[in-house]
Amino acid sequence: MIIIPSVLVQSKEEFIKQITGVQTAVEMIQLDIADGKFVPNTTWADPDVVEEYTNIDVELHLMVGDPLKEVERWTATEVVKRILFHYEAVDDFAGTLEQLKKYNWEIGVVLNPGTDFKLIEPYLSDLDSVMFMGVVPGFQGQGLIPEVLESIIRFNSKYSHIFTEIDGAVNLETLPDIIQTEVKAICPGSAVFGGDNPAKSVAKMNEVINTLTN
Repeated sequence: MIIIPSVLVQSKEEFIKQITGVQTAVEMIQLDIADGKFVPNTTWADPDVVEEYTNIDVELHLMVGDPLKEVERWTATEVVKRILFHYEAVDDFAGTLEQLKKYNWEIGVVLNPGTDFKLIEPYLSDLDSVMFMGVVPGFQGQGLIPEVLESIIRFNSKYSHIFTEIDGAVNLETLPDIIQTEVKAICPGSAVFGGDNPAKSVAKMNEVINTLTN
């Protein structure tokens, strides 16, 4: 299980502080992009600044109403390796997936807590990853929805070869239950960036993972 910290920021300065504090401790971050349409809030995300200050891989979590329009801003950003878009955000899932395949990225789909993964089963051969939201997307600091863990367990039992992630309410308290799902990656936000030392927070989470998986 790897840690991909979830960066949700409101300014360039906040991004620089977070990426500087964490990128020595992980190999990838997740950048949350919210447009105020698909989710109520908005976030900061500037491709040029991300490219300049980031020396590790980035996956973009597109919490936006028009993911195809958003990805156009990022086509020249070399640190971006994976695009994650919400099943619930698009009317034509198959068409959106086909358009995204034109780019040289890994493609993942994100499922909100109430979305059954059976809806994406016909498309799994075209997907590199599936991310389960542990909370209703948009804001950090919410409580974990237990049914999501059950969904991950069921999904992994059928499709263990697919890279899975969980985002939302990932912290030291929920980590033991999350580990039981055998999800491949966790995406903690406030649990990493809420303190003064993001790298130390990552190390503590890795310690718990190693203790409970060995």
